[in-house]
Amino acid sequence: MAHKVLAIYASRCTGCRICEQWCAYQHHGAVSPAHARITVQQLHLRSAPIACNQCRRAPCIAACPSGAISRDPMSGGLQLDAEACVGCRLCLEACPRACIKMDAEVGVPLLCDLCGGEPQCARHCPEGAILCLELDLVDRAYRDDLVAGKEVL
Repeated sequence: MAHKVLAIYASRCTGCRICEQWCAYQHHGAVSPAHARITVQQLHLRSAPIACNQCRRAPCIAACPSGAISRDPMSGGLQLDAEACVGCRLCLEACPRACIKMDAEVGVPLLCDLCGGEPQCARHCPEGAILCLELDLVDRAYRDDLVAGKEVL
């Protein structure tokens, strides 16, 4: 299976936050940005979606002491075994982009699972600021930063 990533093109983002709404709805059945796995941040005078890079050597997986985080073999997205999660937050600390946040109600991390291979944030972004692409198809400079674990905006 090809390694897929969410490619973020911040210059296209209008700050509508539709990506957050669809993400939360997909995972929790309600529009609640607190439950979204993607976050739109205001950076200076523009907005930018901040999303999981689906790192090849995911530091969140390596940091999890209970083995609760793994990669879905079909979609390539991260997956969480909530029963095994101890809520230690080490995955949050390990994430190079600070993309993981905790579900305050349940006490487990909110990880991007690529919506099982059909990321709703990318599907519903009206400006094409979020694309789900095979890593090999992403712009070379962007791809190099993703592989190196650098901040990409």
